[in-house]
Parts: sequence; structure tokens; C-alpha cells
Amino acid sequence: MDLVEFLRDRLARDEQIAQACAGAPWKAEPSGTINTDAADQDGGPAFVATAENGAYAEHIARHDPSRTLREVAAARQIIDDHEKGTWLLGQGHGTPELDAAHAVRESVLRLLALPYAAHPAYREEWRP
Repeated sequence: MDLVEFLRDRLARDEQIAQACAGAPWKAEPSGTINTDAADQDGGPAFVATAENGAYAEHIARHDPSRTLREVAAARQIIDDHEKGTWLLGQGHGTPELDAAHAVRESVLRLLALPYAAHPAYREEWRP
């Protein structure tokens, strides 16, 4: 498995989980609960989770499924740009500028993979 394949697999899983939880945006309540704007069966805000304190609740709410889906989309665009550059270089269109840009994109992919370093398929040689 190469770095691009590893990232695409992780992003697909992140997307799958986020879509299973997607719906209304999450918001933190002063009580430490996280709710959505969608109504539950009783007409109140739909419950997501309870946190020990307001800071935890705010953190959870800020990382709701819609944010994850936006992050997945952005990372996929970065990977697509990297693959286009790889293709161009493979076609013999290398220039010092394209080579430098490709090296930067490679560094960015390594940084995108870093949050997944605990995954068993992560390779230490990918670490920036």
C-alpha cells in the first residue's frame, strides 16, 4: 500500500462514519450536552452526547460530521492535485518548478497522513 492509497482508505472510512452521523449541525449546551438542531421524538433538540465539561462539549460539537465531510473533501482535492503532478512528471513534463511543487505536495500528503499514525497500516517512512 502506498501513501495515496492509505490516505484514500482512511478518508473513505472517515466519510462513511461521518455520513452515518450526518444531519443537523451539532451544538454544545452549557450543561455539557451536545445536541443537533433536528428535533427528537418529543420535539426537543436531538441528543448526541454528554461531556464532562463545557470545553469537552464544545470540542465535540466543533468536530461534527459536516466538518469531517468538508475536511475529507479538502484532503481528496490535495491528493488529486498530487496525483496530477505525479502523472505529469511521469509523462516526461518535468521542470525544476514542477519537481519542486511535487516535493511540496509529497510533504503535504505526509502531513495529512500523520493524524492516522496509530493505524496499523501506517508506515513510519511516511512520517514527515
